[in-house]
Formats: sequence, C-alpha cells, structure tokens
Amino acid sequence: MIATKNESCIIDVLVDIFRAKGVEPPALGPDTVLDQLGLESLDFAQAVIRLEEITGKDPFATGAELQIRTLSDFAAVYSD
Repeated sequence: MIATKNESCIIDVLVDIFRAKGVEPPALGPDTVLDQLGLESLDFAQAVIRLEEITGKDPFATGAELQIRTLSDFAAVYSD
C-alpha cells in the first residue's frame, strides 16, 4: 500500500524518534498499529509537536475525542 503525503510525513517523524532513541525503526506503513510500536506516550507527544511544526495544525487542540489506532488514522487527523 502506498502511503499518502500525511502518512509519509508521520513515518519520517516516527523514524526520527526511533533513531533519536538509538533504536532501529520497524517497517512503518498505513496499517501499522501505533500502540504496538513500543513507543512511550512522550514519544508520541514529541511526534505531535513535530507534526504541528511541519503542518501548522494541532488537531488535538479542539478537545475532540479522536479514535487513532493506526498510522493511517493518525494521518487522517491532519487532513484538510
């Protein structure tokens, strides 16, 4: 499955986070289940901050409850 622009951006950010931790990143794709990556909540917070810097969007600021299970779900919250 080919990743969308948002998915590719998230993959790049997650790969950077893994490498900063000194860990080889796993294969990542749209169907990757995020809670199975072994990342901590702080790692995901860093990803959200970085994605806000890149996209100018903070979809979590609305307080809306978001159902995010996969990388594709995560990318969807950054869609227009």
